[in-house]
Amino acid sequence: MELHEYAGNMHNHTPHSDGVLYHDDLAEAALRAGLDFLIVTDHNVWVQGPEGYHTGAGGRRVLLLTGEEIHDTELQPEGNHLLVFGARSELAGLAPNPQQLIDAVTAAGGISFLAHPFERAAPILEDAVYSWRSWQVNGYTGLEIWNYMTEFKSLVTSRPMALFYAYNPELGMRGPFPETLKKWDALLASGQRVVAIGNADAHGETYSMGPLSRCIFPYEFLYRAVNTHVLCEQKTSGDVAADEALIYSALREGSCFVGYDQPHPTRGFRFSGRSGEQIAIMGAKITLGGGVTLRADAPRRCNLRLIRHGETVAQAENSAQLTHTVTRPGAYRIEATIRFRARQRGWIFSNPIYVRPH
Repeated sequence: MELHEYAGNMHNHTPHSDGVLYHDDLAEAALRAGLDFLIVTDHNVWVQGPEGYHTGAGGRRVLLLTGEEIHDTELQPEGNHLLVFGARSELAGLAPNPQQLIDAVTAAGGISFLAHPFERAAPILEDAVYSWRSWQVNGYTGLEIWNYMTEFKSLVTSRPMALFYAYNPELGMRGPFPETLKKWDALLASGQRVVAIGNADAHGETYSMGPLSRCIFPYEFLYRAVNTHVLCEQKTSGDVAADEALIYSALREGSCFVGYDQPHPTRGFRFSGRSGEQIAIMGAKITLGGGVTLRADAPRRCNLRLIRHGETVAQAENSAQLTHTVTRPGAYRIEATIRFRARQRGWIFSNPIYVRPH
């Protein structure tokens, strides 16, 4: 099965909420970073109108779309941020009731993701911890398992650390928080379909400490870091509405993976399952039969782990491939780490293949 891969970032802000640059500039930064699509998600405002393709040098293009990051501004402590894509209407008024909001997104044909579901305090920057708090909700599409700026914030535990990581962020980035992965695995083990995405959460703000000022971090820098790669059976055509639907369909189905593209490009990663005549890709179901052979292919040598409900069932070290036949039903996903800046760091996090009983 031929699949077409498109890399994008889906958590970004402009001056319509608390970002620095407007949509056209974000699209230019995405073009320079080599992204294929970009979704702007200003806080509690759906900005209609900027959607469309932007073309750069050599005819390269990026599809810019608009979504929304919705949260209840009166909630204390703060939190419950929901990324909304494809609803094509303003739903911020429903923020005080997260379940009602999620249901409204679904009814409008959209998809929703719990943004930075677990955060850690960083008093040197701000005291707020914007974690997801209403875990009794259901019907959302998935979780933002890796948020670059959320992880960066967790590193800023003192003034010296703030200065160090402001100039050397790659030395601190390790991957999604363990508590986020634990929650994701628990949801999968309960039988839920939960799609994982990863993003920048780009604002482009400049911070000062004494005589030093630094942008934490430029949009283009972030677009070269944690992104979501979608896999589509059809190629994008250049038609904005059709290509938007194509990308959102892949996200809804979980035909995507999270890649940290700074250590090494993650384009080309694939994870599939085969049982007899059945073939499944990320996000798909496959019937167990006499066993399902799962195979992961990475674009370079790394450490690969096959995980079922939080437990490692197979692994391959310093390899670009892992193949393993499973005989139990469950949600199986891949984690890949890669050596970068003197240590193993999170690199690729696949969405699951759902192995069903006979």
